[in-house]
Amino acid sequence: MQVAVTRLPNSVARVTVTIDPNDLSSAMDKAFRSVVGKYNIPGFRRGKVPRPIFERFVGREVILQEAAQQLVENRYRQALSEVSVEPVAEPKINIVKLDDGQPFQFDIEVESKPEIELPEYHDLLREPLEIAEPTEEQIEAELAAVAKQQAQMVPADDEPVSKGNRVVLNLKGYLESEEESSDAEPFIEDDSYVLEIGSGTAVEGLEDQLIGFRVNEPQSIRLTYPDNHPDVNLAGKPVRFEITVLENKRPDIPEVNDELAKAVGLESLQELREQVTNSVKTRLEEQAKNDRLQIILGKLKERVSVDIPTTLVDQAIHTQLSELEYSLGRIGANTQDYLESRQMTPEALHEEFRPGAENRVKEELLLEAVAKAEGLEVSDEEIVQALKSLADTYRQPLNDLVRYFRNSGEFESLRANILLSKATDYLASTVLDGEGESGE
Repeated sequence: MQVAVTRLPNSVARVTVTIDPNDLSSAMDKAFRSVVGKYNIPGFRRGKVPRPIFERFVGREVILQEAAQQLVENRYRQALSEVSVEPVAEPKINIVKLDDGQPFQFDIEVESKPEIELPEYHDLLREPLEIAEPTEEQIEAELAAVAKQQAQMVPADDEPVSKGNRVVLNLKGYLESEEESSDAEPFIEDDSYVLEIGSGTAVEGLEDQLIGFRVNEPQSIRLTYPDNHPDVNLAGKPVRFEITVLENKRPDIPEVNDELAKAVGLESLQELREQVTNSVKTRLEEQAKNDRLQIILGKLKERVSVDIPTTLVDQAIHTQLSELEYSLGRIGANTQDYLESRQMTPEALHEEFRPGAENRVKEELLLEAVAKAEGLEVSDEEIVQALKSLADTYRQPLNDLVRYFRNSGEFESLRANILLSKATDYLASTVLDGEGESGE
């Protein structure tokens, strides 16, 4: 088999495959066995007719066409692999030449990942990795967060509502109008509405106005829903809430001491402080690596022109839409509500997402190119190890999970994701000295 590739515009590759006449002849033998049972020939049982008789009654062309189809199916992936074409969409197959006793030739036209020729980029890896040391303020803030997590909510009905308190409300919400109607129906009515003040889970402005309220004192709150609120019936509308605080609890935050350390499974405050300090260090290190990665990727994108496949961009947009749908679902809305509230079409939303999707795809393609240039690889053992934690979480036999991932094609997808992580870590962490050696 001879394979040649021509790169066309818009990330399309045309792969020309030429198969030797002897291979075509062998394929015709197999093809005959596949098609002979589909035809009734007078005087013969189905599937038992000799080939010469079959060709005289049905035609040799039927066998030739079946052989061509089988060869395309069997050689398609091998042909793409030989010329390093990685498809991202369904291919178009064009039979160029199919004659008995002659080389069989067909073309594969398919949108594929582009070939990226990286320029010299190791100078970017001399960008220093500057990791800040934890400050005493950061450590104290982290300790305070640990204490807050251990807080118990205690009754505070004789105190005004404060930030951090958890309240139970009798709440009715009405759309404002020029003339308030006594028989207006509330758009929301709840006699046990639970809310943590400062959590940001209620409509903007509601929680702040609750601060200072007292139990069993009816109050009115007026505000305007944001224009981009997912409920089109409320977006941009002024509303009035009639509210009575039924219950007020405040967090009883424990002191930062040895008892707090023991409450989280440690021996002493010193041990807790060390753990918290390490946690802050890890966070600062990850932030420093991410900042450095963005700098390097930004400069690399300036140096490399990438023909981004439309299919990959569309897939990235689809991912963003799925993430949006999930976020909206958590507040009881959906994408249609979101589109109506913003007065935009699905097509307009797609185009709004497109620049970010193109940037994401370009970064992933560059990371794949870096992985190839640096010889980064992912072994089967690494993939199995990554699946082990998933198997433990869902209490599934590891072998069964591995088998499922292999059969579904997700095994190779996971390999690709791990490879991207390796390339990301390489760019984020590797610091070269003046001679091009790693400083780590």
